[in-house]
Amino acid sequence: MRIILLLMTLLLLTAPALAAAPPSWTISGTVTNHTGSPRPAADQEVKLTAYVNGAEADWKTVKTSARGEFTFPVPPDPQRTYALQVKYKGGEYDSPSIAFKAGETSKRLTMRVFEPTSDPKVLRVNVHHIIAEAGAGMVQVAELLVFANTSDRTYIGGTPRADGKRETLRITLPAGAGNVQYMDGLMECCVFVTDTGLVDTMDVEPGMREISYAYTLPSGRGSLALTRRLDYPAERVEVFGSAAFALTVPALERQDDVKTDQGTYARFSSAGLAAGTDVRLALSGLPVPRSGTRRIAIAAFAGIVAAALAYPLLRRRRSGAPIVTGQAREDLIAAVAALDDRFEAGEIPEPEYRERRERYMAKLRRMAAA
Repeated sequence: MRIILLLMTLLLLTAPALAAAPPSWTISGTVTNHTGSPRPAADQEVKLTAYVNGAEADWKTVKTSARGEFTFPVPPDPQRTYALQVKYKGGEYDSPSIAFKAGETSKRLTMRVFEPTSDPKVLRVNVHHIIAEAGAGMVQVAELLVFANTSDRTYIGGTPRADGKRETLRITLPAGAGNVQYMDGLMECCVFVTDTGLVDTMDVEPGMREISYAYTLPSGRGSLALTRRLDYPAERVEVFGSAAFALTVPALERQDDVKTDQGTYARFSSAGLAAGTDVRLALSGLPVPRSGTRRIAIAAFAGIVAAALAYPLLRRRRSGAPIVTGQAREDLIAAVAALDDRFEAGEIPEPEYRERRERYMAKLRRMAAA
């Protein structure tokens, strides 16, 4: 009898501890479909991935309720960061990186999804910049395109490839282009080289999407003629060329030169160009090759592109303000390069890489526009 009473006493003493659930924080929100009138997206799988020190630690999924709501309990650990993802009818929708600040115990987000479309006519280019720089025995070219998906549907591409991915953006490069470097908006995992250029497989949500990349073309005897065929209708095409050589672009109108801290650039522009239009550039007076300078020139030019040179060139023609330069911008360029190296080495998960790279690039664009 005494043993039974003792056991009952122990159970009563430990019952509160057994019943008390461990404390937890929460990440919750709603998934809404924004094709047409916004409405809840019911019965959709939401994936939450946890990261510790930049490495994926674990993940779990839940289904949304009839009202599109979801909730994840998470450990009360401020060292952890998180990312949400929803896959909906061929489109992938990722949240920004989620981190708990001091005093926070809950986070609430809205994940927007859209119905899909495979009609490429929803895409057009708002502005297309082509920037040419003289190198040693070559010409370095950077391109920036601001795409617009004018519909309320996510463009997911057409027929799937053998690997299941769909081609979304197709970029035709001039014949002989090499040393291609992906900059803003393009990722090694999702871009494929073709006989005529590049193909991207990331879906294009409604609104704007910016991409940029750089490549080189060999130049012989101090001159080069290149043709860039437009893949999409473009509201405006702008071509810039360094004052280190002579540049003519017959299809575009000559504008006033643009002065930057990188030097003076000739500018040509035209509006309302159709897909399939050939933009021809003729360059003359190019420098003679010198041994050992090619690799350095390519790397330097990549830094210029990473600093979003095209943005200030576009905006300065309206404001006339000088371009911001300095150590802060150089540090950001170095940070982008280091981040790219870590991602390629598999040290950073893709959602975190994309979010951090876009944050760096946004800072660079703000510096350039200041």
